[in-house]
Amino acid sequence: MKNYFFLFLLLFGCSIYKDVDYPSEIKYFEVYPSSETQPVSSKDDAADDIAIWVNDLNVENTIIIGTNKQAGLDTYNLSGNMIKSYKFGRINNVDVFQEFNVGGEKFPLVIGSNRTDNTIFLGRLYSDGSIKKIFKNDPKSFIEEVYGITSYNSNNNDYVFISGKDGTLEQWLIEDDKGSINMSLIRTIKFNSIVEGLVSDAYYKKLYVAEETVGLWEININPNIDLNKKLILSVDKKYFKSDFEGVTLYEKDNGDGYIIVSIQGSNSFGIIDRKTKKILSVFRIISNKNIDEVSDTDGIDLAKLSSNKFPKGLFVAQDGCNENQNQNFKFVDLTSILNSLDTKN
Repeated sequence: MKNYFFLFLLLFGCSIYKDVDYPSEIKYFEVYPSSETQPVSSKDDAADDIAIWVNDLNVENTIIIGTNKQAGLDTYNLSGNMIKSYKFGRINNVDVFQEFNVGGEKFPLVIGSNRTDNTIFLGRLYSDGSIKKIFKNDPKSFIEEVYGITSYNSNNNDYVFISGKDGTLEQWLIEDDKGSINMSLIRTIKFNSIVEGLVSDAYYKKLYVAEETVGLWEININPNIDLNKKLILSVDKKYFKSDFEGVTLYEKDNGDGYIIVSIQGSNSFGIIDRKTKKILSVFRIISNKNIDEVSDTDGIDLAKLSSNKFPKGLFVAQDGCNENQNQNFKFVDLTSILNSLDTKN
């Protein structure tokens, strides 16, 4: 079946869309953005990554944390309105521990890869969208230029993974030490080229790693066993063009679900079966009457929540070419993606 991309050329290096013939086993579909955030304050390449904190007490007050990698972090509500903006430094990627326990107190903990000083940013997120920096001097990475970051939360150990432009990936233990947060580097892993997109899977105890010009890898999170490095999806010159960027996870019961990766060179998103690691579908976010299409995407994230606007969840993608405005983030009702998967597979 032939799947048609729109053909257009945008400023600032935005890609040209072309017709693509996907193999019959890879299903293609399109979805629309339902809303978008205000543009970031910085011009050119600025917006990059997002993390979603779900407010379990009032889901309508869920917070989206976005990076402005020229300045710091911004927070948004489910309508896309900016709540707060912070000049924490050139934070490239961001993630959030939904609930971190320090001295018996539980709170959402924001982590970020800060390229200003190559540190691991740590901040406490409050339900009003404000973020308070925890340390005056954040933990220093040994990576020359930090890039990607993700969290791993389990009943045993919590970890932070941070990656660099040289392909280095660090695994840090993060823990409560008598009422204070303590971090220690426990492992360094080497890839051959730039690594940015990362997401952890607590059920399988795996980390999915996007090596931008190579593909999506799977490795073991437990530092005491073999890495067991496996390439799940390879970059190619036709369907899955480099760079592979953001990665996120949709979890279902019994280890079912999907891994979603931003395929920047194809202006699309690949959906991989979480259990079999088979590529299932490719989709694009196309324009509607009021909101432009999504292209040149870096970071993505999703959250299973049930709000008035997003009854089955929210998918967020960075938009590298926000028409004639500064970059921003586009919101997609997860229902449209899940329904298309049910129809196509």
